[in-house]
Amino acid sequence: MRIIKYCFYLLCILEPCLLHAQNAIRPYALVYSANIKGNTTVLGNSSMHIIDELTNMPDTFQMNDIANPLNSAGGIGNTIYGNDFSNMQFIDIDENTATYNSSTAQLNLPAGNNSIKFARLYWGGRILNDAIALSPDTLRKVLIKNTNGTYVSILAAQNAVDVFQVTDIETIYQAYADITPYIQDLGSGNYTVANVPATTGYVGSGGNYAGWCMVVAYQNSNSPLNSIRIYDGYYQVFNNNGLPSNLQVNLTGLNVPENPLAAEDAVMTAMSWEGDGNLGATGTNPAGDYLRINNVTVSNITNPPANFWNGSITKNGDYVHTKTPDYFNQMGIDIDEINVGIGYGIQPNANSVTIDFGTEADQYFPSMFAFSIRMKSPTVTIHKTVQDSDGDNMAGPNEILNYTLSGKQIATTNAYRVFIVDTIPVNCTYIPGSMIVTDGPGVVEGVQTDAQDFADMSYTGFAGNRQFVKFFMGQGATNNQGGILVPGNTYQVKFKVRAPAIPSSVVNTGIVSASTLSGIEFIDQSTAVIGATGGPVPVQLVSFSASLLPNNTAMLHWEIAQEINCRNYVLQRSEDAVHFIDVTEVNATGVMGNNKTYQYNDHFSISTNTIYYRLAIIDLDGKMSFSPVITLRLKNNGSDVMMVYPNPVLDDLKIIFTSTSKENAIISIIDAAGKIVLQKNRLAVKGENIFMIPGLSHLASGLYQLELKQGSNAETHSFLKK
Repeated sequence: MRIIKYCFYLLCILEPCLLHAQNAIRPYALVYSANIKGNTTVLGNSSMHIIDELTNMPDTFQMNDIANPLNSAGGIGNTIYGNDFSNMQFIDIDENTATYNSSTAQLNLPAGNNSIKFARLYWGGRILNDAIALSPDTLRKVLIKNTNGTYVSILAAQNAVDVFQVTDIETIYQAYADITPYIQDLGSGNYTVANVPATTGYVGSGGNYAGWCMVVAYQNSNSPLNSIRIYDGYYQVFNNNGLPSNLQVNLTGLNVPENPLAAEDAVMTAMSWEGDGNLGATGTNPAGDYLRINNVTVSNITNPPANFWNGSITKNGDYVHTKTPDYFNQMGIDIDEINVGIGYGIQPNANSVTIDFGTEADQYFPSMFAFSIRMKSPTVTIHKTVQDSDGDNMAGPNEILNYTLSGKQIATTNAYRVFIVDTIPVNCTYIPGSMIVTDGPGVVEGVQTDAQDFADMSYTGFAGNRQFVKFFMGQGATNNQGGILVPGNTYQVKFKVRAPAIPSSVVNTGIVSASTLSGIEFIDQSTAVIGATGGPVPVQLVSFSASLLPNNTAMLHWEIAQEINCRNYVLQRSEDAVHFIDVTEVNATGVMGNNKTYQYNDHFSISTNTIYYRLAIIDLDGKMSFSPVITLRLKNNGSDVMMVYPNPVLDDLKIIFTSTSKENAIISIIDAAGKIVLQKNRLAVKGENIFMIPGLSHLASGLYQLELKQGSNAETHSFLKK
């Protein structure tokens, strides 16, 4: 009977989600699990807002309407405004001409010593297929920076992009990347995410949107012992020809204590794309848009029971205001944290909860769920680490990954029926003969056989289609049952896997199970995460500048605050900010620690008024990213007030101009018939500005006028669309 119980528990860990409807684009999976003194936190923001047609300014009334009595439901959390058929344009708050959208949110961590255990960044939106076709990797790329730092490039792994064809010409997507080392290095503060790929303007079938979200698990010695689980996936929940739609998911692997919970003892965090505050309950379906836990509808003052997915970012019924811009309605992304310890049917000793999504008139895409639940005190602990073969802390193609699981019996009484089990990551392959026991009271130490035989007390097997490794431990252990660990006993086991051929993040969780003499089971879990050869570029650029010296010489200077696994820098020069040539190659110092500075004098022979520089940053594995482009003005004869390039243009158009003050700039693209086909509102800084107008591939070929207006001043340039 004990063997059956162990197998059942193993299946729960291997299959964290059970789908009850055919709406899965990527089914939910457990991506982080640990029992630690700590918690989770989440932050994020929209990357688009509604622009008023008359003023060409953000429509703050619609973005902040949260209690419109004209909505059929009425009350806080409901509105008559949404992004469907609205003039959705990019938010761009960073005053950086190298970005075309940007928004900020604050990562708040509690007082005391915090250790970041897991951090994952999500971004998504709606985009024209033509934009993807022109740059197939476009959905994989965003920028991020902390407080006053410099942008760092994020590159999602090739298989870390979830897509859904919403129309014949448009795609809805979500991408994600593990950024744990980056957040470990920088900690709390304001984070800005920029250049989230998306298409602006008016559209139906849900409307245009873009945004981002970050989930963080942290350890803090002042926090209670919590069982933390983070799941993610990508689902479509939609109204099917006027009929209500329902999706049910079973989240397992929880570790609820034996005593009843207080409300704050269980916290649920949920993130979803494209929920609308103007679409909720109706007379034909009073349930509206809802989220249920164990068949109990979740709600609070900001998230009504019949309109939970309403475009809000909230924490326990309060709107989150630590973000810029700070709108009540995000028009495309929904992030909510709610205490669910009381009233939602989470019973003592439970290891799962059932989540139901429903809608009558909306379409939304549930993404990330996190649970933090007060846990039982373990009798035996577990700590798991992973080390890649070449030591760069990234999972390269087909690289060998070495796992170590260790722990200690910390209770004052004996622990019985002790075993350690770990699932092989779904995208990896177990290395035969790699199981080793280096410290094992009462068991055969050394290399283990893979078979469940009498040679030792360990084996590898399958539960469904998932392979696992299992080590029985303690005095009296056999090849099918754990033994006894006395107080103070320690253990350590190891095994190896081969990383996938296509780089992707590798995440898996090991558990140790022990029972009291009366049979009450206690577990502890530990998750190891290793990123793909993507994720954050391991260089944090503090500054990059150019100064003009005599005799046609430019002095380039750059400072690096973080230089991990960087091979070299290639300085590149351009006359048009489009076509760059290599100037020189500078090797990285390869020394971690204090900031590093580099300098190079470039002797040039150029007749243009302006030259442009950028850095190509090369990792040890050959992966390349680029710094922002900087400009060096050689002379100014007044003849180049504004420049538009490339001309002709296929997709992305750039504008360079000088502004005499920090002032709003209205950019209009006008076709041959005099019709405005595209209009954007940007904040220009005093001095030189470079704006990018992306996504012009949908325009018909022909001659267009670009008008840039600041106050009563206007400048017009012609360009040809190929």
